[in-house]
Amino acid sequence: MVSQIKFTEEQKAAIRSNNSMVITACPGSGKTTVIVEKIRSTFEILEGYQGIIGISFTIKASKELAEKCKRNGANIKSSYIGTIDNFCLSEIVFPFINKLYGRPSSDLTCIQYSELDASYKDNLPNLSQAGVFFTTEDYRAYAGEFKRHYESGFILLEAVTVISFEIVKTSLACQRYLKARYVAIYIDEYQDTSEPQHELFLEIHALGLTAIAVGDVQQSIYAFRGSNPKYIRSLVDDSDSFEHHVIDLNHRCHPSIINYSNRLFSPHSALLPVPNNEINVYRREFKGTQKDIAERLGDWIIKCMKNLNIEELKEVAILTRNNNFLELLQTHLTIPAQFYKDDALSGIASPCARLLTELLHFSFDDKRLAEQILADANLPKLTNKALKQIRASILRLRNVPIEELADAIILTASAIVDMTDNSRETVALKDIFASPASLQQYQERSVDKVQVMTLHKSKGLEFDLVIHLDLYDWVFPYRAFTGSFDDYDYPAWDQDLNLHYVGITRAKRHCILITSTKRINSQGLIKNATPSPFYNIEGLNGLFR
Repeated sequence: MVSQIKFTEEQKAAIRSNNSMVITACPGSGKTTVIVEKIRSTFEILEGYQGIIGISFTIKASKELAEKCKRNGANIKSSYIGTIDNFCLSEIVFPFINKLYGRPSSDLTCIQYSELDASYKDNLPNLSQAGVFFTTEDYRAYAGEFKRHYESGFILLEAVTVISFEIVKTSLACQRYLKARYVAIYIDEYQDTSEPQHELFLEIHALGLTAIAVGDVQQSIYAFRGSNPKYIRSLVDDSDSFEHHVIDLNHRCHPSIINYSNRLFSPHSALLPVPNNEINVYRREFKGTQKDIAERLGDWIIKCMKNLNIEELKEVAILTRNNNFLELLQTHLTIPAQFYKDDALSGIASPCARLLTELLHFSFDDKRLAEQILADANLPKLTNKALKQIRASILRLRNVPIEELADAIILTASAIVDMTDNSRETVALKDIFASPASLQQYQERSVDKVQVMTLHKSKGLEFDLVIHLDLYDWVFPYRAFTGSFDDYDYPAWDQDLNLHYVGITRAKRHCILITSTKRINSQGLIKNATPSPFYNIEGLNGLFR
C-alpha cells in the first residue's frame, strides 16, 4: 500500500511491483524512501515468524534503514536489517558452518587478516594488498585452511561471504531456514557489491525469495576492496529474472549542481532549466599551498555562509580526497569543526569491536534503541530477568559522566559477550576517549561545527554547502608517474570520477571546488599546482562560475 507521500510515477511503479527487481537511482532520488515503503508494505502481509533481509554496506546506513522501517511503531516482525558481514555471520555462518566442518571445539569469533599470526598468513594470499581478495572460485583452494581457522576458534572476516555462499549452496538446513524465515532480500548500494556478495544474492534469490537490488553505477567507489558495478549491470541485463526500474529525478540538489554533475559523464546530456540562470557551482583558487588553504578557510567559510544565507555550520561540509589534507585542517582550521576519521576501534572487525562501537554510539544518540543492540548481539536464550538487567545497563550509559563512560561501556559489554580475550578492543575504546577529535565523531552532529571528512565518508550525506578540496593534477584523479612527466596515466580514472561525482552531489544548494597555486606533494616538497583534469571535461563550460 502506497502512503500519503507524494511519489513520482516511477517510484510508484517500483513500490507496487511484487517482483524481483533492480532499481537504478541517482543521488537525491528518494531511493531509500522507496525501499522503506516497499519493506513496510511487506510487513503487513507477513506471519509473525517471517521477515525480510535488508542489507546496507555500513552500520550507520543500516541503522537508519531500520529506524525508518520501524517508524510509527511498525512491527518489523522477524526481519534482519544490517550489514552484509553481520548478516552472513549471524544468519548463515555461526548457525550452519558446522554443516561444513563439524562441531566446533570452542566458541567462534571473527578476526581480520591483519590480526592473523604469520603461521596462518603463510597459507593465504596477501589480503593486505589492494586488489587482493577472495572470490567464490577460491573456496575450493582454501577450504582446508578455512577449516583450520574454524578448528582454531575463528572465522576470517575476508572469507565470510565466500564461506556463506558455500553454506547456502550446500546446506539443506540453511536453505530451509532462509526460506522459512525470510520472504525477500533487499541490498542497497548494489554498485558496491563484490563477486561473493553478488553470488550470494543470486543464490538466496534462487531459493524463492523476492530479490531487490538498488544502486547507481556512477557512485561505485570501492573497487579497491573488490566491488564492481558490472554486477548491478548484469541484473539490469537479466530481464527474465529482474524488472528494471529507473528513478532518476534528483530532488536534493540545485539544478545547476545536477547539470554540472551529469556532464561529468556525458558532455551532451540535457540540461535542466535553472531558475534566474543562477549557477551554484563555483571554482576558486587560493594563493599558496594546502596549508594556506587550511589556515584561511575558516574566515572564508564564514563570509561564504553570510553571502549564501546559510545559518548553521553543520550545513557546511569540507571534503578531502585523502587523510593528508584532513590532518592539515585538523591542525590549522580556525572555526569549530567535527572531524570524521578512521580510529583504532573502527579498524577492528571483531564482533566485540562492533558491540563497543554500537554502545558508544548509543551513549550519545537518544534515537538509538537498546533492543536493536540486543538483537544484533545474537544473545543466547536468556531469562526475562537477565534481559531486563542487560537492557537497564545499556540505558544507564546515557547518564554516565564522560570521564567514566569508557569503563561503563566495557562493563556493559561484558554482560553481553565474553570480554576475556578482547584487550585490543578495550584499549582501542580507551584511545578514542583519550582523543577529543576521535570521540566527537560518535557524538551528535553539532549545530555549531563544520563537518570535515573524506569523500568516501561523505557517501549518503547531504549539506547546504559542500567545499570540495584536493582538486589537483597528480592527486585527484590519481596520476601515475611512468618515468616521463609528459605521460598522462590515470589508472583509477573511473573510480576517481565517481568519487568526484559523489562529493559534488552531497551539496543541496551550493558546491565550491577549490584549488591553490602551489601544492605540497607526497614527499613534502612544494610544487606549482595544476588544477585537476576533471576541470577540463568536455561540456562543463558555462556550468560554473
